[in-house]
Amino acid sequence: MKNLLILLLLYIQITAFSCNKYTKEGCKKDENGNEVCEKPSDFVEVDDDDDDDEPMFYEVEDKLKTRARLFQWDPVEVGHEREIEVAQGQLIKLKTVAMRPKAFVIDNFLTNEECDHIIDKAKHFGMGESGLHIDEKIAKHKTYTFGQAKSTFGNFRHWDVNYDGVISMKEVVDLAKRDLRLYINSTHAEEMFEVLKIKASDQNAITRDEFNAMNTAGIAEYLNELRESHPQFRDRFSEQTWLKQGDHSDHIMRNLREKVLKLTGLPPYYVHGGEPLQVLRYQPFGHYNAHFDSMPEKEYPDHKCCHMDLETQPFRCKLCRFITIIYYLNDVEEGGETAFPAADDPNYNHEEFKKRKEKDLFNLSEFCYDAKLVVKPKKGRAVMWYNHEINKDGFLGAMDYYSLHGGCDIRKGVKWMANNWIGAPPTKYAHLDSLYINWESLGGAH
Repeated sequence: MKNLLILLLLYIQITAFSCNKYTKEGCKKDENGNEVCEKPSDFVEVDDDDDDDEPMFYEVEDKLKTRARLFQWDPVEVGHEREIEVAQGQLIKLKTVAMRPKAFVIDNFLTNEECDHIIDKAKHFGMGESGLHIDEKIAKHKTYTFGQAKSTFGNFRHWDVNYDGVISMKEVVDLAKRDLRLYINSTHAEEMFEVLKIKASDQNAITRDEFNAMNTAGIAEYLNELRESHPQFRDRFSEQTWLKQGDHSDHIMRNLREKVLKLTGLPPYYVHGGEPLQVLRYQPFGHYNAHFDSMPEKEYPDHKCCHMDLETQPFRCKLCRFITIIYYLNDVEEGGETAFPAADDPNYNHEEFKKRKEKDLFNLSEFCYDAKLVVKPKKGRAVMWYNHEINKDGFLGAMDYYSLHGGCDIRKGVKWMANNWIGAPPTKYAHLDSLYINWESLGGAH
């Protein structure tokens, strides 16, 4: 009986201590002074089998302590050169070409053998288009909307900017530029009229009566489609494929990654956790209008980095590309430069730049040589720049909006190039590992 009483007292004591499985605020005193635990409707229940938050908190803290910090080369000044041995017997010069973004050109970074190998490997795996464009034969037989446009395209005064009572071919071209930032010429306009079966008594002037019967709805649809689909006018026109660089790749690709380690001065964790190599082929009209390779933390604070979060790609993750390195794999006959429209521009303001008040400097097909920095493609040459600063914790910091860049039109020949992106996280997600990392190859080093 005495033993039974002791067991009962122990049970009551244990029950009192384990009563609250929710939160401290879930317990209160009843009228007799006894503690009663309840689960308020706005409290989240914790599974009995789960550990409390402290072990996870300490695990994150421990990972952050051991996680390697980022490194950036000091550009010093434009024209400054720094020698780096990237492979045995291969000494390269890291030449500063801009302070903002911190950008460098490295001639002869890739050997001829490495360039040719990457091209051959890309051909072997096959190139896919970066986007689709409409076949010209299909476009000529497409049925377009017919009638008067409800937008400004249906307003004669909007076309006739000099108020002379007729619309000239130049005004047609100017309208496309003014309303759609579409830089067509008179030949393109004539082709459009032919496809839409629009005729005027005077080939170079459309009267008001002719305009009122004209298929302006079809014109609006045609020009918008031209901008989105035609290789000459859309934002990007190229072919691409992706090549592995890790332990399961060939020795040339693995050696290239080791050269990148020396070039960047980064801890192995970041370089080995980088994305596969994107190989691109640009043929005539090939280009990529000005864009950013990464995304600002302040605009996507709750999005994990894409290279760290497979489950939410590509809808709820952000690009966290600390460094971009591009490789030119062949010599281009004409065009194909890499342009930085805002590099080292003391008056650059991105919000104002986006308004395109004077020139659409995003359009590198039209305004390549108006960019502040233009780098010519040359076989074996690499261009490296930082898309972000480093924050006070040593991880990914604010995005550098001066890193706006793109590829200019191929005017003659073909351009082969490759993008090597090195990702890194902001502090909030620095405890997460890259999806591409192979810890065995790093010997477990973070």
